[in-house]
Amino acid sequence: MRTPIKVLIFSTIGLSLLAVLVPELQMLLALSWVGIKNYYYWQVLTYAFITPGSVSVGFFFQLGFNMYVLWMFGTSLLERTQAKLFLTLYLGAIILPGLSVLAIPNAVLAGSTTAVYAILVAWMMLNSGARLLLFFTIPFKAQWLVVGLIAFTLFVNISSHYWVGAISLTASILYSYLFTLIVWKQLGPFPILHPFERRFLSLFEKKVKQPKQRTKIFDIKSGSPVLNDDQFMDAMLEKISTRGKESLSPEEKKRMKEISERKK
Repeated sequence: MRTPIKVLIFSTIGLSLLAVLVPELQMLLALSWVGIKNYYYWQVLTYAFITPGSVSVGFFFQLGFNMYVLWMFGTSLLERTQAKLFLTLYLGAIILPGLSVLAIPNAVLAGSTTAVYAILVAWMMLNSGARLLLFFTIPFKAQWLVVGLIAFTLFVNISSHYWVGAISLTASILYSYLFTLIVWKQLGPFPILHPFERRFLSLFEKKVKQPKQRTKIFDIKSGSPVLNDDQFMDAMLEKISTRGKESLSPEEKKRMKEISERKK
């Protein structure tokens, strides 16, 4: 188990058990309007490190499920990215949903569900097409299991009028989706959304700096160096890989076609 995962799991389990033994800690650590009015600003972060409720089967099931998901899918994410980015995703999925529920009067929020679901969404996007075993026996596409779990949780929250849970979960999912799309430049597992995702991603991309050109020929209108055929094809292929084929202008497509025909 990697160090960031160990720290998150052990701190969540430790604080959750301590808060059960000392109920006053739940008032200090859970996010609430009363706490914020009393300048307990740390609650925007600490609420995710305690599990609400008293000692019961439900308490241990929720704590165990969340920590299992964090261990299993969080470890997989850490193998593909830096610890700094992983912690930015995890902590951001705590703070942003916490701030979002403060729009609800007398809101109270506790539990690591928001952060855990953010990990699930990011893992789903980075492992598009992966399969998981439903009930440890039935292979199932991961994206449908994750979407189904999210839909079920939202349905339970909304049907029981638990708007704090519904809003915080929605904020967490959107944050994780946009974080994975923008930071890791990873499209989602649903092709129908890819055109929108590519256009959205192009808004955040920095212009790729062209390498220094050896040619001393410059375009009269733009003043930029004229690329030779090989340099032009390399630049266009890089553009397609990051922004999609539809990002090419008609002139660029025409020149690519002419170069391809000349090389036949």
